[in-house]
Amino acid sequence: MAVGDLDNNGRLDAVMTTNDGPAIILRNETNNANHWISLSLVGTRSNRDGLGAKIKITTELGDQYATVTTSSSYQSSSDKRVHFGLGSATTVNRIEILWPSRIAQNLRDIKADQFLTITEAAAQK
Repeated sequence: MAVGDLDNNGRLDAVMTTNDGPAIILRNETNNANHWISLSLVGTRSNRDGLGAKIKITTELGDQYATVTTSSSYQSSSDKRVHFGLGSATTVNRIEILWPSRIAQNLRDIKADQFLTITEAAAQK
């Protein structure tokens, strides 16, 4: 099984395969008022995809953590974008990234419901 936002609508979808069978696409068509943010990292000193970077986000509802990876299950690769569900929060107060190069990078007051590309900072911050 692989997971990613196939139609770029902020809701995660899934793709499954079976032995000698067709692929099955599970499209998330839920309708709710919750918010989200999806982060795509671009490494400069670290690897280009930011694989291995550790991310912490903080909203009014608390903290969430993720590591950038594409691994998910046997012989599959998921979306490298990191998706966070934000519930009712409309702003991410802080995004903290620890890149594989050990550079720490912080962003503040980021609006929800967007795909955000973040390029690794040139120097330690």
